[in-house]
Amino acid sequence: MLNKLKPTIAIVDSGIGGVSVLRQLIQKYHAGNYIYFADNLYMPYGKKSAIFLKNRVEHIINYLNKFYQPDIIFIACNTASSVLKGKFKNVKTIDFKPDYPILATKLTSQQLQLAGFNVIVANNLASQIEKHIGNIAVLNRHIKNVVTNLKLNQYKNITLGCTHYELVKDLFARHCPNTEFMLNSSRMVETAKYKPKQGLKTIKIILSRKDEKYEKQILNLINE
Repeated sequence: MLNKLKPTIAIVDSGIGGVSVLRQLIQKYHAGNYIYFADNLYMPYGKKSAIFLKNRVEHIINYLNKFYQPDIIFIACNTASSVLKGKFKNVKTIDFKPDYPILATKLTSQQLQLAGFNVIVANNLASQIEKHIGNIAVLNRHIKNVVTNLKLNQYKNITLGCTHYELVKDLFARHCPNTEFMLNSSRMVETAKYKPKQGLKTIKIILSRKDEKYEKQILNLINE
């Protein structure tokens, strides 16, 4: 049950990727009510159209605002952030900066390329991370193939433009020891301002499609 005396912070993603953002929030603020909304019914977002994705995320935001009144909602998905406009006052999206090349999903890359960003497209990688999270051997092979095929070791700095990628940052670093991988979501967390009260944290998981095994997997990732 949520504590009415604490701020409520909601995190929205298509699947497990937003756990990266939730971990950063817990590390920074500790106390608070955390709601993690995983839209697993329509996962992965990277394969959806921009129009569908915009309407879908706005529907989730309206749902959360109606039933939970969160103080702030983090859209912990680069793909969704790239198509969502500043319509909601309590919503924080991931900000994109042209500091370094951005490794991104296909849909995110399309939006960013139109804005003049230097983008490296990693097809289907987010889906593979979602599918094999917890299986380091399999994920390591996928990351190695991506690094090799996209020649990522030629870059000095790369921004991970998908929160799924952030979950396997250590694997990228293993195969690119001379490349620094930046967390794009960290800007969103750093610029968020709210004052959680002292005390314990509560975590509530909401799935758009009921799946007890998947819910447990998310909780395990949060607590790693």
